[in-house]
Amino acid sequence: MSSIPLWQSLLAIGLLATIAYGSRVLGLLVMSRVPLGPKVQRFVDAMSTSVLIAIVAPLIMFGDGGARLAALATTLVAILWRSPLLAIGLGMAAAAAWRWWLQAA
Repeated sequence: MSSIPLWQSLLAIGLLATIAYGSRVLGLLVMSRVPLGPKVQRFVDAMSTSVLIAIVAPLIMFGDGGARLAALATTLVAILWRSPLLAIGLGMAAAAAWRWWLQAA
C-alpha cells in the first residue's frame, strides 16, 4: 500500500484534470484567433495523424503478437477498403483471435 495520503492523490488528479481541460480551452481560444490559411489547415490535419501514430507505435514496437497482428490487419484493411470502421473491427478481431489461439494452445 502506498504511503501517499488520500488528499495528495485527489489534489494530483484535480490538477491533472484542470491542466487537461485548460489545454483544450486554451487551444480553442488560440485557434479561434488564428486565421486558418492553407498552412495552418495542413498543420491541424497532420496533428491528428501524428498523435495517433505516437499512441500506436509503442504498441507495435513493444506489444505482443496480437498487437502486431491487429496493426497489420487494420493497416491492410484501411488501405484496401478505405473503411475505418471495418479496419478497426477486423483489427480487434485479429487481436482477439491471436489471444484466444494462445490460450487454447
